[in-house]
Amino acid sequence: MPALASRSKVVSPRAWRLTVERPALSLGQRISTVLWFLLGVGFLLSVPILIAFNLWVPLAVLVVAALVALPVAAVWRLLRDRKTGRPFVKRWLAVGVALAFLLTIAAAAPVYYLSALVVSRPLVAPQVTLSNGHKTIIFQGMAHVGSESFYKAVIYDLERALADGYVAYYEGVRPDPAGDAWFSKLMANGGDLNTQYQKLGKVCGLSFQGQYFQLLAQDIREHPERHVAADVSTLDLKREYDRLVASDKAFADKVAKAAEDKKDEAKSADLAGGFLNWSQDGDPKHQALGGILCRGLMDIALAPRANKPGDDLDPLILHYRNRVLVDRILADPRPRIYVNYGFDHFAGMFELLKRADPNWKIVSVKWMRVIESPEELHGQL
Repeated sequence: MPALASRSKVVSPRAWRLTVERPALSLGQRISTVLWFLLGVGFLLSVPILIAFNLWVPLAVLVVAALVALPVAAVWRLLRDRKTGRPFVKRWLAVGVALAFLLTIAAAAPVYYLSALVVSRPLVAPQVTLSNGHKTIIFQGMAHVGSESFYKAVIYDLERALADGYVAYYEGVRPDPAGDAWFSKLMANGGDLNTQYQKLGKVCGLSFQGQYFQLLAQDIREHPERHVAADVSTLDLKREYDRLVASDKAFADKVAKAAEDKKDEAKSADLAGGFLNWSQDGDPKHQALGGILCRGLMDIALAPRANKPGDDLDPLILHYRNRVLVDRILADPRPRIYVNYGFDHFAGMFELLKRADPNWKIVSVKWMRVIESPEELHGQL
């Protein structure tokens, strides 16, 4: 035992610390480590999105990253790696992985952005109560395509208003054999507008408004006097269109240019058709991603903005129909009217009402969410 003890060395605490301590990381190394961690997390979150589109997408990203990394790594070697002696292959792999991470994140970012947009900045429609002291109007802003919960809330409020003595005014261009073909060509490229709304709703994971207003069919049959198709007919629109073209040169020039532009929209139509076919090809992943993209783009397109540009057809589709609606409201002797119209019509309608009677005022406003992600619930019996 004494012999063994004599061979052992006694290490002082200071010497022990020197042997186990490692050089501290520099600030640049710490930042690099954090960046690599964030890129790795972003890559792991983004890869499932790309795979859901198609398995070849992430593979194509890897190939592109590897090819782009070659010249980047070559330049880096000329500027820095010759001095440090770092092998070219090692630098190329590092740059390639970093580019693969960045490209994958960039490709998946729009999907996450549009998904978050629908939640963080929801598209809402107003329910505005107006009064001039003698007549009360409830304006329910509508959308042709929206969430099931939105339409259920609208129907609930409408049925309650009917019970309170309101008469319901409905938006919807009425058919007329003399104007139907013209309207179809103008608004739906020769197709049926309602059918297109139904297709859009299916792609977006949303509902078409028409199917929910069928819940009022029995009340319409029993009390037709309190359900008014307040909109114009296709023939009315055609006549107003012809009048505007003859009397308003700016409108005529815009619609003529729009007609010319339609000839160049074949590629856009093919792209949209390809997206519709892809999202409805029976693959649940494609359907889910198509719904996310569709709802997000609808949110962006329909969101009200102060500087939102008007449409070339606004004098016809918006302003003219507003005048017809307000004329009908003012001529109706009944004191309570519930208006179901697209929310873009409210500002023009309210302005025309105030021109006729400055006493019109907004009494109350309630906001209703139009679009939200469809909810899938699962349970166990």
